[in-house]
Amino acid sequence: MYHFPPKKASRCRSVGLLALLFSWRVYFNLKEMKEKLLRLNLLAGLALLLASAILLALSVPFMERWFFTFSWWSLILAMDGLNFRLRRDSLLSRSVREFFLLAFFSVPFWCVFELFNLRLKNWSYHGLPAALPERWLGYFLSFATVLPALKELEIFWTGLLKRKRLALFPLKANRSLLIVFFVSGIFCLWLPVAWPDLFFPLVWLGFILVLEPVNFSCGHPSVLAEVEEGRWARFWSLVLSGFFAGILWEFLNHWAGSHWRYSLPYLDFLKVFEMPVLGFTGFLPFALEAFAAGSLFLALAGKWKKSPVIKTVCFPGVLLFNATVFFLIDLLTFKP
Repeated sequence: MYHFPPKKASRCRSVGLLALLFSWRVYFNLKEMKEKLLRLNLLAGLALLLASAILLALSVPFMERWFFTFSWWSLILAMDGLNFRLRRDSLLSRSVREFFLLAFFSVPFWCVFELFNLRLKNWSYHGLPAALPERWLGYFLSFATVLPALKELEIFWTGLLKRKRLALFPLKANRSLLIVFFVSGIFCLWLPVAWPDLFFPLVWLGFILVLEPVNFSCGHPSVLAEVEEGRWARFWSLVLSGFFAGILWEFLNHWAGSHWRYSLPYLDFLKVFEMPVLGFTGFLPFALEAFAAGSLFLALAGKWKKSPVIKTVCFPGVLLFNATVFFLIDLLTFKP
């Protein structure tokens, strides 16, 4: 075996040590830069939100059409910065990949509810861009805000509530309970399709009952699993996230030129912005549905990452599904 002369060996060790020190310095500089950018998100988001509001107030046609989308992405950015400043924890600080995956899967997630609405006819869209490419881009970017927005709100409220004693009752998630939940969820999704005027509110409960048993059984992040352990903080944080997200959704929709309007059987009274007051209760379980769907999406994405074939088929399939729903929205839900 060849041995370096003492002087050359010493020189090699010095070079190696310098390279190691340089690598650590670069790492910490990049980490510090990332933290500065994450903290800056709060100011950048608020500045974009203010600029959007000013342009809307000045009746700029582009912003009248795009105010809702611009304002929500601004809020997501601001909430991410706020979460990081308060607890050094936010969706972007955890994983940029996860952030964009949630945004991507948020579109088909909301498209499922758009499919139900073709039967329920609970809302319609007005004032959307006349050009199809701009309108479909608006669908995609607006629907993509749903899961990231709720996740940022969940992180905020979980940080406030994680040490609180908020348990309601003990729960044992045995096989029988999971079956009851799942079957009940299927009925909650079938009844509104069969009798939409009577059972339309059950759409906002069905997916919780279907997806939570699936996540629990597969070992994915689950509210049911945490509740079984006596940890209710995530449950309450999601309920609060749904409540505040609902208020923001309806407030921003009220001022936007491109907006939706509701028509709810037997609940269409005492409107706050565009939403009948009792309709706000639907946002509470919706946040739980969004969490369950997001957990399942991210778990599946982790598996698809290991299978190029599935990944190659999945993403184009999701885009095709989105395009099909966009076409149906244009046909039945959009009112020019």
